[in-house]
Formats: sequence, structure tokens, C-alpha cells
Amino acid sequence: MKLYKNILSKDNYNLLSEIMESNYFPWYYYKTSLHESVSTKRDDYMFVHTLYDKNVGLNSPEFENFIPLLNTVSAYVGKEHTNLLRIKANLYTNQNKSVTHEEHEDYPKLDNYTTAVYNLTTCNGGTKFYNPDKFIDSVQNSLLVFDGKSVHSGVTQSDTAIRILVNFDFS
Repeated sequence: MKLYKNILSKDNYNLLSEIMESNYFPWYYYKTSLHESVSTKRDDYMFVHTLYDKNVGLNSPEFENFIPLLNTVSAYVGKEHTNLLRIKANLYTNQNKSVTHEEHEDYPKLDNYTTAVYNLTTCNGGTKFYNPDKFIDSVQNSLLVFDGKSVHSGVTQSDTAIRILVNFDFS
């Protein structure tokens, strides 16, 4: 697991932030944090925008705005995993408490892949890991790269209106 800070230039970060926080960026409601899940937790919801999925291909006209970020993230992931599986943006709303979403692996049927989480916002939310037990804070313009087989959960914030991140998976 590696954490990198300030991965985008100030201009690229500001542009991406402006796009994702605008009134025109399309967010889609997921009633559970895991798309296939049947969670009965009432607070396990989020908003998602899938930009690319290996089974669908390009899934959003917004994709071109994420190319500088994709190129940067790919460089941090390295040459071991270059096949893009998915790019998905997540938006968590403030629920006046910290909510730990369901623990999971992004692709449980795959044996060898890398997950990267780019945090657009700073808040008291973050990413929780279970083995070893660890919490990584959401800090704007930071990138968390880890073995895709690491069981983890998204954690919502209680100190800001929103938490935005972009999730990448590479095989």
C-alpha cells in the first residue's frame, strides 16, 4: 500500500474539482455501496459515475476530462498492471456521522490486480482496511495505491458536505 500526495498539478486538480463539483456533472444514486449487494443498511448509499468499465467500454462523455488523471494514476500504478478494468467516481454525502460501507474487494474473482483511490476532497472520511487494520484519511489530490485483493471499505465524512473520490482498477 502506497500513498502519494499532490499528484496532479494545481491547474489540473482545480479543473477536475470544478468539473466534478459542478451542477452539471451527472451523479447516479446507488442504494447500496456495492452494486451487486443486497445490503439492508439504510445508510449504505452513495452517488456514482462510472466512466469506464471493462465489460461496457467507455461509459461517459465525461471520460475525456479524466485523461490527465488516468495518465498520472497509470504512472503510479506502474508497468505490472496496465489493463484498465474500471474508472468510477464516488460521491458520499454527509450523514452527520461516520458510516463504514460494506467491506469488499472490487473484483473478488480476479487473482492479481491493483486498485487506486484518488481523493478529490479533504475530510474526516477515508478508506478502511481490514488486514492489517488501517485507516487512510481522504486528503485532496492524494492517491492511494494498493493490492486489489486487500479487503477495504469506504468511510463517509461528518465534517464536510461531500467526499469525492475516483476509483481505478487495473489488471
